[in-house]
Amino acid sequence: MALRFMVEGCIEKVNEFVELVKSIPGWRFYQFSKMSIGGNELRMDCYLDKKEHQKIKPSLTDKPISKLSITSQTGETMEITLLDAEVVHMGSGITYIHGKSYDPFSASVGEGGVCNE
Repeated sequence: MALRFMVEGCIEKVNEFVELVKSIPGWRFYQFSKMSIGGNELRMDCYLDKKEHQKIKPSLTDKPISKLSITSQTGETMEITLLDAEVVHMGSGITYIHGKSYDPFSASVGEGGVCNE
């Protein structure tokens, strides 16, 4: 059975939201209808159903990867790998960088971080 969802609001936000939802793996979108509801407002109906016989394998490499190098005043360099990194220049020489990182050695195995063998 197909699903239908309707989203309504500012044209830019509706389009941004629908594009985000369309990127969800495992779902097939087959019909969209748009209707202007005045001014800068839009209503969009979307029809979708689950893709059959498709195994979804999440992968870290599906995300944009960025390497951040930080050098201290003493010349020491540290490198950090980030997924979905964003750089925001705050002004006055301040830059805010954020993203997702994964350290396989920080994950605990079993209770209390002790490997249960």
